[in-house]
Amino acid sequence: MTESEWIFNVVDSFYQKAKVDVLIGYHFWIINDFDTHIPRIASFWEIQLLGTSSRSLEKPFNVVGLHLPMGIKRGELGRWLVLFRQSLQKETQKHPEMEKLAVLWDERLTFFEGVFLRFLGL
Repeated sequence: MTESEWIFNVVDSFYQKAKVDVLIGYHFWIINDFDTHIPRIASFWEIQLLGTSSRSLEKPFNVVGLHLPMGIKRGELGRWLVLFRQSLQKETQKHPEMEKLAVLWDERLTFFEGVFLRFLGL
């Protein structure tokens, strides 16, 4: 398994949980095409973790700007992190060779948590 495939699996695993989650699932109702969205988010994380993406990007990422209008609450951000870390742990258990990358990813999650807390006023 390549790092890019593993990253995709983590992202896909997260969305399978998040879409139906009682606390944050409603935020994902606006996404009409998960077949396009999930690879795009996987590309975002590839850039964060590997410095490049295996997929071509049609438009730049505006992570904070896209999330501002959603009115995300602190508890929802916390739930997002719990579900994402569960997915990261599950996929790392399946592929222990990705442990170093998983540690880096967890550090990036903490970084982005701080970014969202600041920019969303949480």
